[in-house]
Amino acid sequence: MHYAVRIFRNAVVEARFSSLVVSLCVIAMRLGLFSVSEIPSAGFPDTGYLWRFCEHWFSDPTISFIAATLSVFLIAWMIARLNSRFSLIRNRTHLPFIVPLILFSVHPYFLRMTPDYISIFFILCALFPLLSSFHRDETYLYSAQSGVFLAIASLFQIYSLLLVPLWWRGEASMHGVHLRSFLSSFFAVLLVFWSVFSVCFFFDDLPAFTAPFSYLALFSLPDLPAFSPGHWVLVIAVGLFFGVYMFLSIKTYIRDKVLTLSAIQFMIYLLIFLLLFQMVYWSQGVFFLSLGIALLSYLIAYFYTLTTSKVNIYAGYFVFLLLIGYYVLNYFSLFPAV
Repeated sequence: MHYAVRIFRNAVVEARFSSLVVSLCVIAMRLGLFSVSEIPSAGFPDTGYLWRFCEHWFSDPTISFIAATLSVFLIAWMIARLNSRFSLIRNRTHLPFIVPLILFSVHPYFLRMTPDYISIFFILCALFPLLSSFHRDETYLYSAQSGVFLAIASLFQIYSLLLVPLWWRGEASMHGVHLRSFLSSFFAVLLVFWSVFSVCFFFDDLPAFTAPFSYLALFSLPDLPAFSPGHWVLVIAVGLFFGVYMFLSIKTYIRDKVLTLSAIQFMIYLLIFLLLFQMVYWSQGVFFLSLGIALLSYLIAYFYTLTTSKVNIYAGYFVFLLLIGYYVLNYFSLFPAV
């Protein structure tokens, strides 16, 4: 093993205190951005049912910042827990916790508490029963649990509902195609929305039930050419960032165990559709991009945990420097916010 790879493993991947050190650095980074930047306003419509009832809790910028920071740490912990629960990466690693912390801390947008964080949390929760159903009997119980989590996520961000049919592809890869599992997932989602409908019907406010669904018909693809050159550069860079690491993960997982193979394939499958959805609904928010960052962070952690190439390690250092450079540009407001 090359010394660069060995140092990276000992100092970052497997180091006992790497998570603590990175956590403190990330808190400092976020405090730094918060001290020099105004937390961006929502800028996007509320597309859920429940966020309007708790949004006022985060009206104070400081409270919103604290809640967003705690949410980022919770998402990172969920990703790390998912990895350890199912032993997807058989090597000892702290990267599933470290990488999302860094990716969610280089832009001021992620300093504000949004319903996206809550939806991402429940979507990550839905991955647990999905992976638990791998080669199990009575898979309809796991499908129902995933359906409930996805439905709850859509109560905060209606666009989460678009993931339900994609989830069936993941279930097929975990335990094959079973009509009973499909129906249990469908009825679990239907049960949650029937409860919402009942509440709206009881208070004689049916328009409140149908309003979030109208956002699913608001496409913004024709507006993309109106981006400034700087925004186009950032969009292309983000697309390359996603594409490169999805490709590198594919090259890495082909020799891993079947559960890991199925999980990584499903994450890449989701990422492709998330990028497409983000293009279509760009003017409606960056929920798909935020969820994509959470999933991509695991692919990055997976790749750098297993790689034994010094070239890949040096490339990782370069990408890290680019992220820090982007953070500095945002810190000094030298780059237009997106």
